[in-house]
Amino acid sequence: MNVQFSPLHEDDIHQACQLLRSYLPEQVYNQTIFACTGYAAYLQAACRCGSHSTTLLIGAYSGDILIGFAEWRRMEQMLVLNNLNVDAAYRKDGIGGLLMAYGEKLARMEGINKLALDVFSWNEQVHAWYLRLGFAEEGRTYWYEGGLIQSLDDTEDVTATVAHADEKDELDYIIDDYPMAEAHHFKYGFSSFRIRTKQKTSVVGRLGEQYFRIQMQSGEWDGCYHLTNVLIDLDRERKLLLLSPDAFLRESDRRLILSNESIRMIKILEN
Repeated sequence: MNVQFSPLHEDDIHQACQLLRSYLPEQVYNQTIFACTGYAAYLQAACRCGSHSTTLLIGAYSGDILIGFAEWRRMEQMLVLNNLNVDAAYRKDGIGGLLMAYGEKLARMEGINKLALDVFSWNEQVHAWYLRLGFAEEGRTYWYEGGLIQSLDDTEDVTATVAHADEKDELDYIIDDYPMAEAHHFKYGFSSFRIRTKQKTSVVGRLGEQYFRIQMQSGEWDGCYHLTNVLIDLDRERKLLLLSPDAFLRESDRRLILSNESIRMIKILEN
């Protein structure tokens, strides 16, 4: 099969998003920015930046037909694969491997020797495929979902969880970049901003109208009631989507339910 690789054509963005949608289970899909209403428009904006964008969209074409695509993100000294999808009719033709090889070529051209990606632990076949391609596991991230306010039906004491949640005058925090985040959210359906409290500064993402998304390092989440109370103050109807390398947070925070697990994999390119 004669396959050509090129920057993804802007007219093919919606088809690429449909390929992505067909691959992920609904529950997982809804916990990603891919499900946000403006994600296609976001990719179209990235396309208009061409090679100057931090997002590199590569299409695999058979003639004029898009049969697969890869989305890479430029980070400092690293190229991160955000997603890779191939039309089901072509998945046995090695298109995915060719897309990966093309990504490696781009990395080498820019003097980058490290590739990274995340794969869900339930996707054992794809995980094994990345291992065969030379990727190694670096760590795991556990995805927890829960309400901001713990149910009063729970047996444990919930006083700390909702401490002063309704006493706004006692909350002391500053939000950075909020006007820009609002504009971004209106256009693309997802956004992020920083919340500064006396305890720490946290980056908070929003996915659609459903989730506050927070990623924390090991040992950082102890219920984070100061941050939880700020989020309740902002929008108590949203759920919390917490990403953490700690596998047993449910034991210390009864609000949380483990919903997913992803594996960070890396590959060092030889000179």
